[in-house]
Amino acid sequence: MVNAENVPSTGRQLVRGSAWMVGARWATRLIGLVSTVILARLLAPADFGIVAIALIAVGLLETVGYAGVDLALMRPGANSREHFDTAWTIQIIQGMLIAGLLVVVAPWVGQVFSEPRAVSVVQLIALRPLISGFENIGVVAFRKDLDFANDFRFTVYTKLANFAIVVGAAFYLENYWALAIGMTSGSAIALILSYRMHPYRPRLSLSCVREMWGFSQWLIISRVGTYLNRKTDEFVVGRLLGTSVMGGYHVANELATMPSSELVMPLRRALFPTLSKVAGARDEFENLFCLSLGAMAALCFSVGFGLMAVAPEFVPLVLGDKWLEAIDAMRWLALYGAFSSLTLTLEMPLWVMGRTRLSAAQTWLELALLAPIAFLAAQVKGMEGVAMARVAVSIAVLPLMLRFVSSSCMIGVGRLYGSLWRPCLAGLAMYGSLAFLAPLIDAPLVVLLVLKVVVGLVLFPGVLVVLWLASGRQAGIEQQAWRTVASLAARRHRG
Repeated sequence: MVNAENVPSTGRQLVRGSAWMVGARWATRLIGLVSTVILARLLAPADFGIVAIALIAVGLLETVGYAGVDLALMRPGANSREHFDTAWTIQIIQGMLIAGLLVVVAPWVGQVFSEPRAVSVVQLIALRPLISGFENIGVVAFRKDLDFANDFRFTVYTKLANFAIVVGAAFYLENYWALAIGMTSGSAIALILSYRMHPYRPRLSLSCVREMWGFSQWLIISRVGTYLNRKTDEFVVGRLLGTSVMGGYHVANELATMPSSELVMPLRRALFPTLSKVAGARDEFENLFCLSLGAMAALCFSVGFGLMAVAPEFVPLVLGDKWLEAIDAMRWLALYGAFSSLTLTLEMPLWVMGRTRLSAAQTWLELALLAPIAFLAAQVKGMEGVAMARVAVSIAVLPLMLRFVSSSCMIGVGRLYGSLWRPCLAGLAMYGSLAFLAPLIDAPLVVLLVLKVVVGLVLFPGVLVVLWLASGRQAGIEQQAWRTVASLAARRHRG
């Protein structure tokens, strides 16, 4: 049983690391959100559609070429200069290969989507992997050594500098080239900062390539499946419904999934090295992961169901009336963001235990389900139908991942479900209450938005605590939060 007083040192490191990672991720995404809002006001949906089309090809090749050298370096035993130099060399090779392939396939991208403007955009963004390949591999040591403060600074400094470039380009150019320039300039900024912030100076070497490939091969297959899962819906929308509709869907997807993913991705960055350190201690490993899973479920379901409820007010107020057609898609995609983020969290113990093939199996199964369902849904219900298909498939594959984690990591499946059901029901109760409340209030959009947020902030934790009490105060994130609040209240009373 885990509580605030007896969490082991690795748990405290995870909490501190997660705090830094969440801070970094939310700082960068806050910058990104402000950037997206500004760009949405300056540019048209078709501009975003052109870049979204280009990113399907760019992202796919970057994913195929990703060798996972950063994760390979964080595994126990990968501490020598030979390991780091090999990782840097692999990184350079993959960057050069991806850049060359992008230049070659750019005309094909324009033909598939009947969008000739995407060709030159793909060719410009091809510079991104080429530049990133030479980034100092030493910055991986920030996470390996649990130095999350420096990892935070590296991430945020890069994003701030790039924000100034992309917004300035948007004001000057007022077209899709601003987005393309921003994607390339970010890699150049990261390259410069990586050598200024870390003293390591890598050299060319392939002495440990066989060892790293043994870890990376299934990881590559898994990541390719994950990427295709993320982009299949956009491919279907762009192919069947056109560039402008794809632009609306792309922005709706980015904003709807941003809160959940930006909570989970930094926690994943902290969770992998922390779980790796306790992989040999079964009880500590199980306690730490289940506590983390419960915390992520509470965050994801509160944000996912909450954003689903406020989308009708959020879109016109923040993005403007030209994005109104994206409201329904955004509502469903917010829920998809919650479930998909939990699936990504469940990958971490599998990766730590070296079971990356199970993660790969799940991603490809999800893709096999999504592709035909999304295609049919687009023809029946358009953009909203594709978003609904996303939600349905993400819910369907979650039990499979829970079974994989339970069998491979020796964690009771009942305990895994116990970390999820209370946050899920609390989120449903919050959404139902807000959906019932909205038609009863005749008020300006901004007032209704604020009211929904305030009510949601009270309802979700309240229902979560009630469910926890009704279930017998089982071990979990609620128990730790309860004891923390009680401890703070006692200290304040004594003071």
